Amino acid sequence: MNSVVPHSPHEGSDYLGPATLVVNGTEIVTRIELRGYREPIDGIFRWIGRIDPNPELTALLGDEPRTKVVVRTTHSAREAFVGDPDPWHRYRIMGKSTPPFHVATELSEVE
Repeated sequence: MNSVVPHSPHEGSDYLGPATLVVNGTEIVTRIELRGYREPIDGIFRWIGRIDPNPELTALLGDEPRTKVVVRTTHSAREAFVGDPDPWHRYRIMGKSTPPFHVATELSEVE
């Protein structure tokens, strides 16, 4: 007998939770999902993800294709860029270097 284990689309996420975005001086409380990876060519740690649909964010960004923001989580705050929304009104978010979520820095944390 084969059992099917449901697959969550969030399994590979490094951070899924609350965040505050600071957009042009306005703070917006939302939820984000982020993943990080080290780019093998240049060695820079990059992080990308999506912001849950948020009418306040949509009203602030309008048709801007790329907006600089600050992402604040309980872990830290980092600068990022918000890109265009997908068909489900989730904006892309991307940053590089140290992310606003915990990253294992000791080999014992990576196991």
